[in-house]
Amino acid sequence: MTRLVNSFSYSHSRGELFRECPRRYWFARYGGWGGWERSADPVTREIYRLTKLSNRYLWTGHHVHDRVERLVARIAEKGPLPPEEEERKALLDTLRREYAHSRRDRSGQNPARKGFWGLLEHEGRDFSISDAEWKPLVDRAGESLGGFYRSWVLPELLAVDPSEILDRDAELRTALLEVDGLEVPVHMKIDLAYRVSDGTVRVVDWKTGRPGSPDEHVSQLALYAWYYGRERGVPVDRILLGPVYLAYRPEKAELQSISSGSVDAVLAETLTTIREILSCIDDPVLGVARKERFPVTSRSFNCRDCPFRAFCPDRPRPPASRSDDNAAELASF
Repeated sequence: MTRLVNSFSYSHSRGELFRECPRRYWFARYGGWGGWERSADPVTREIYRLTKLSNRYLWTGHHVHDRVERLVARIAEKGPLPPEEEERKALLDTLRREYAHSRRDRSGQNPARKGFWGLLEHEGRDFSISDAEWKPLVDRAGESLGGFYRSWVLPELLAVDPSEILDRDAELRTALLEVDGLEVPVHMKIDLAYRVSDGTVRVVDWKTGRPGSPDEHVSQLALYAWYYGRERGVPVDRILLGPVYLAYRPEKAELQSISSGSVDAVLAETLTTIREILSCIDDPVLGVARKERFPVTSRSFNCRDCPFRAFCPDRPRPPASRSDDNAAELASF
């Protein structure tokens, strides 16, 4: 059997993780590598398990994205959309099932569905949250899914020819970026992109959180513009990009153009980040990286939701932490 090699690749989210804490990046990308093998040592196996856990925000956001992608697929296949209430019920059923599974089984040996190992909040210690904090999260997930039905995007999608739907979060897109003689795969998961009648390509990023500043997502979207220019031959001036805040203002179109200068600036920032990561790695091709070469963040705030804290004794300490709460009953949502 061919042994898997942890060769270096990049994505916007990995860059953000490294800038937040290089040590956490090491745990996520290298510390648990091989932890799925029977011969793995207990520490590697546990770090690998922790990399598979999801926090509550990523968990609900993932399932909203998944159901919206299925709805877009129905449109691409010219099929009728199911009623909103039917979709919201299916989402709620999935969240209830996975929540219950996570509370029952923290071993990760029996995932309730492909890709789901459990919730970080069920690990105990100061990751725990109260029952009262779960229901608003689930309610917002339902509102986000309903937001797709009310969004300005839906009527546009129904009006375009299905062949003009270029991306719909179904596949990982990759473009190669040369960095000091090394070809680095840059991965992107593009939520939705489609071409309208005037030839403009609209690139949409679904958001389930609260609206932020207008420039909050520029770096991520500029990489998408770079990809479409390089891999699809779409000129930058023919692309409009932006978030759709599904739970808050889905009816408001917030797309904007992006200049080639902005794309170049973000690409330069990306190159800088990649070089910083590579400077910590012993061998990016063979996936050799030592933990001590990845410094720990100096900000305890960045440690608040890190699942690897038990393996990071030199992390900065906050002045106080929340008490363990392992006695919470199953939330009723």
